[in-house]
Amino acid sequence: MSLSENLDVFFKSGEFAETATLDGTTVRGLVDAGFENAALDGWGGGGSSPRFTLPSAAVPAVAEGKTLVITSGPAAGSYRIANAMPDASGLTTLHLLQA
Repeated sequence: MSLSENLDVFFKSGEFAETATLDGTTVRGLVDAGFENAALDGWGGGGSSPRFTLPSAAVPAVAEGKTLVITSGPAAGSYRIANAMPDASGLTTLHLLQA
């Protein structure tokens, strides 16, 4: 079952969304600084894992390895897409690495 909710309100520039360029195309999405935490055999570690969530229709078929340049907001900069995680609601979260 897919959602039929109109999510456009979340992707308006100047409100919630940041503007970026993905594979030469301007896209809008939500930036999350993210924090990853892991433990192995009693040892722990953590670090940032920035993410960019946008409508799945704006994501190329193979996004991994492509460059995402966030052009607005506090996370502005160049990132390499480590992986793309689509969900059943029509959104995809891109996990980013500093370029």
